[in-house]
Amino acid sequence: MPSMAEVQAAMAEVTHLQQRLAAALDADDLGEVERLLAELSVAEKRRNRLLQRASTGGGGAFDAAPPIREQVAAVLGILGRPASVSLIRDVAMARFGETIQPSRLASLRRDEQRSWQAAHRSAAPGARSLARPVYVVPALTFDRFAPVRGMLALSSWPLEIRLIAPASARVDVLHIIIRLIGELSHSPESPSAPNLRRLVWRFARTIAGAIEIRDGFDYTMVRDAAERELQQIADADTAERAEAADRARGQLDAETQLFGATMRLANRTSTEATG
Repeated sequence: MPSMAEVQAAMAEVTHLQQRLAAALDADDLGEVERLLAELSVAEKRRNRLLQRASTGGGGAFDAAPPIREQVAAVLGILGRPASVSLIRDVAMARFGETIQPSRLASLRRDEQRSWQAAHRSAAPGARSLARPVYVVPALTFDRFAPVRGMLALSSWPLEIRLIAPASARVDVLHIIIRLIGELSHSPESPSAPNLRRLVWRFARTIAGAIEIRDGFDYTMVRDAAERELQQIADADTAERAEAADRARGQLDAETQLFGATMRLANRTSTEATG
């Protein structure tokens, strides 16, 4: 049975997200609205589950965890960049208190592709589209356009962001650190803030100049150090990704741009890229 503190924290998290959603609607920030709706969906399901367990002492209609795709999409919406499965699991636990089992992730990519295919099959004129607004897709290698093992992205992101060049993993981690700091700065009293702070601290130790032994841990110092490193490596990475994206648009159909090339096609596109 969950403790009263857990229940209160889950209720406070929902209230906090609802307030942020209202502010985003007032500001007509549609991207932020979409991201917060995904987070709110996961948070509300967790609140309902904890409330039911606390009131009945057991499971019930709300006992099941949120669908895996909802959790992953919400986490990726927070991060804003392709992320490894291990990082997605860490952020899901830190932000929502949800444990994502690796076994539940194993079939996610195939399920998402099948759903995309079913929604985009020829339909009768005027039929209602079954397409989702966003799909969880694999990040793709910049040379072969093949799925990157254990790294996920969102279909709504530009192709340039979903492609992974040699320096992209580091560039994306630096952007993710800045995003998490922004999340903490926006909501310093959120129930999830202590857990997110621990994540930022873990990443900060990998950035030169982010932590000073004398002064301790400071968000501004970490963000500035991440931005300094980005200034050194981001431009070249952006150029490589943009060139690869142009090539992909000329060679691949819509489905392959999202879910990646088969081995045969990957070998062919790699040969064409190298001349």
